[in-house]
Amino acid sequence: MQTTNDTAHNPTNVDVVVVGAGFAGLYATHRLRNVLGLRVRSFEAGSGPGGTWYWNRYPGARCDIESYNYSYSFDEALQREWRWSERFAAQPEILAYLEHVADRFDLRRSYTFETRVTSAVWDDAGNFWTVGTDAGEKLTTRFIIAGSGVLSAAQQNEFPGLGDFEGDVLRTAAWPHEGYDFTGKRVAVIGTGSSGLQVIPEVARDAAHLTVFQRTPQYAIPLGNRPTFAHEHDEIVNDYAAIRAASRLNFVGAPYPEASPSALAVDEETRKAIYDKYYDGGGFRMLVSTFGDLLHNKEANDTVSEYIRDRIKERVEDPVVADLLSPKGYSYATKRAPFEYGYFETFNQENVELVDVQSTPIRSITATGVETSAQHFEFDVIVMATGFDAITGSLLRMGLIGRNGAELATRWADGPHTYLGIAVPDFPNLFMITGPQSPSVIYNMPLAIEDHVEFASAAIEATLGRGADLFEATAQAGDAWQVLVSGIADATLMTQTASWYMGANIPGKPRAALLFAGGAPLYRAMCAEVEATGFGGFRIGEETAPLPSSMLLDPKVATVLGLIMLGDARSYEQLSVEEQRAMLESFVLVQAPPRQSVKFEERTYPTAAAEHLNLHLPVRIYHPDAKGPLPVVVFLHPGGWVGGSIALSHAPSTELAEELGAVVVTPSYRLAPEHPFPAAIDDAYAALQWAVEHAAELGGDPARIVIAGESAGATLAAIAAQRARDENGPRLAAQVLLYPPIHPTADTESRRLFPHGPVVGVAAVTQMWELYLGDLALQDSPLASPRNASSLEGLPPALVLTAEIDPTRDESEAYGHALAAAGVPTEVKRLDGFIHATLNLGGYVPRTREIYEAINPFLAAHGQTAGSGAATGIR
Repeated sequence: MQTTNDTAHNPTNVDVVVVGAGFAGLYATHRLRNVLGLRVRSFEAGSGPGGTWYWNRYPGARCDIESYNYSYSFDEALQREWRWSERFAAQPEILAYLEHVADRFDLRRSYTFETRVTSAVWDDAGNFWTVGTDAGEKLTTRFIIAGSGVLSAAQQNEFPGLGDFEGDVLRTAAWPHEGYDFTGKRVAVIGTGSSGLQVIPEVARDAAHLTVFQRTPQYAIPLGNRPTFAHEHDEIVNDYAAIRAASRLNFVGAPYPEASPSALAVDEETRKAIYDKYYDGGGFRMLVSTFGDLLHNKEANDTVSEYIRDRIKERVEDPVVADLLSPKGYSYATKRAPFEYGYFETFNQENVELVDVQSTPIRSITATGVETSAQHFEFDVIVMATGFDAITGSLLRMGLIGRNGAELATRWADGPHTYLGIAVPDFPNLFMITGPQSPSVIYNMPLAIEDHVEFASAAIEATLGRGADLFEATAQAGDAWQVLVSGIADATLMTQTASWYMGANIPGKPRAALLFAGGAPLYRAMCAEVEATGFGGFRIGEETAPLPSSMLLDPKVATVLGLIMLGDARSYEQLSVEEQRAMLESFVLVQAPPRQSVKFEERTYPTAAAEHLNLHLPVRIYHPDAKGPLPVVVFLHPGGWVGGSIALSHAPSTELAEELGAVVVTPSYRLAPEHPFPAAIDDAYAALQWAVEHAAELGGDPARIVIAGESAGATLAAIAAQRARDENGPRLAAQVLLYPPIHPTADTESRRLFPHGPVVGVAAVTQMWELYLGDLALQDSPLASPRNASSLEGLPPALVLTAEIDPTRDESEAYGHALAAAGVPTEVKRLDGFIHATLNLGGYVPRTREIYEAINPFLAAHGQTAGSGAATGIR
């Protein structure tokens, strides 16, 4: 690796300054120094490595991700050699592990301990940072890795008079290294967040009397800790590759079982059995392995919240105390989901008292104790478990000044503004490891840290490899990420709770989404796309790579993609046909509920094969609550001619019926590869003829027939419209085509821009065509692709709706423009931020209404809405 001193640029003292010696700082120091060969100088405020595990030495401190997962994965030998003694390791063991890592990779020699970075000022002319420390040292560096931790800036001076207390004041975030003996003492613990829940049972064992001051009760569940079994180490390390892969496909980055879709889709007995199983399962299984809609659906979340409250009341003997300990007024997991080990039973001890500071707030700390609005309490010791200025606090205390004198604190006056949570526009060459607006604390931290360090390492390597000295997020990228982060957070219940996730625990701190709430798999995919596009959204030297497609997503669409990505890393074309069909049917889980005002019936229609096979297929007819005769919309379902069904299109069909005021006829058709081309188009045309023939008895107007379809169904609809013209069939009033794939070998810009989709990529589209046609030599048949028609003249008016981020976008739009050029009244509308299949995402994406808002005026313009007349008829 060429270091910056080897270039013609202004030399610096070092290539990289690393801040922190926890998981982030240690790995960054190793990777940048030992792997890339850069000159690295690292700083740590503590006297040794460990980061948060150096400072948080209070009794009871331990991790809440299983030890074997809460560890580095970058070195196979390291994984094999370290044996964890407990399922959830305690602070001393985690600290020993990090000290072992520091020694194993000879990292201490790069560190200056007991030294804080207090300033970092960007030099616009020389493109380097000048870093200052509390020891008075100043040095220059090309890059900074901020691994200072997201939970390292402890709250200070929370209550007036704290400095007047004559007893001992202990802080969980800076516990004395020699420990503390509580025997025979009167102790106050202020705070019942994660640290408070851990320390309280330990203090209660020895204290003469313990008073717990609680502001907010917690949805705490058992941690499930135990010693590790002798056989577990070999079993785990021998399967580590699969375990790590599964972890990175999980929302929180641990190999937990997949969740059932919805807490509302099962009966109460089944739901309780699932909660019972994972309540004692340990770790975050209660959140990520029970039901997939707990963070997004208030009604679903209410079921788990009430379940946990019931379990608290089972464990606490005094019903008044149990009620005080039962959280109310916010939803489970909208604050960090905490864990406990005998916490609730602690309040059954005679020496333990609970004070509710919501009803009797703390007014001050006195020389001898705590003064509330109700009384004064005398203490020998006060333990402050009051939390942190989380996510942003440590960064804002570093004195960062970027381009043109921009102060980070000023830039973030309304909340953090980042790109990917790792970079900040106007703060070049700065990498924030698990910084604000990344998944951070809702992603297993060692793996999240590895992801960020490796991204930063690749960015530095790319910068130096180009002979450049500047790596900077663009303002456009920062703005796009802000929209995504805020929009994804708004799709969850998190924004409805005052928590440190939103910055609400610090007076005066701006309330904003501090975390990327779309899950680890989606975030990793986005970062991978940024890197694969030459660091899209970043400027390297004088070159700026354009934003990658994922940054253009509607935030609610991104939310759904995050859910879809959980559990299976394979792309669509890598699935078997049966797996593809199951995947397509799973879209019902993210659809809006069927419209209850719409009634439907199911009949059969004779297919094109009926004469010789007597083959009839199901067809559903949807009736809106409106007086007829109504327009009739024949809607052909999506699925790439290989999958999909009328069941998949049930909810969208009810939406079409209600929104358009039309009778909607949704037929099945035969699927490939069992029934290859031309079975599907023959069935689609037969269904259209059947709908016209039966329109009147269905409450429809035979003179107002619209053919419509989604995806492959839209391709069939376009061809059916051509057949109706060419075969003297029904005279159609209009055609509505939602993102139709037009030709298997289309050569378009959108295919090059979005080769991997999302959802459906170019390889998947090609495979669908191959399975459907059986032989790609048939692709030029006019019954295969609507672009193969000898003429497009005389076709019914067309509305072509496309999705911005879709490889089939340009071919769909090209067909619409070709229709218009042939004299067909045509509208082509592109839906920004949408992807292929967006019609089916209505349960999460309110903007799907734009589809109906486009269709309605189009049909009205052509006389096809409820109550309007029509000049066309059956031919």
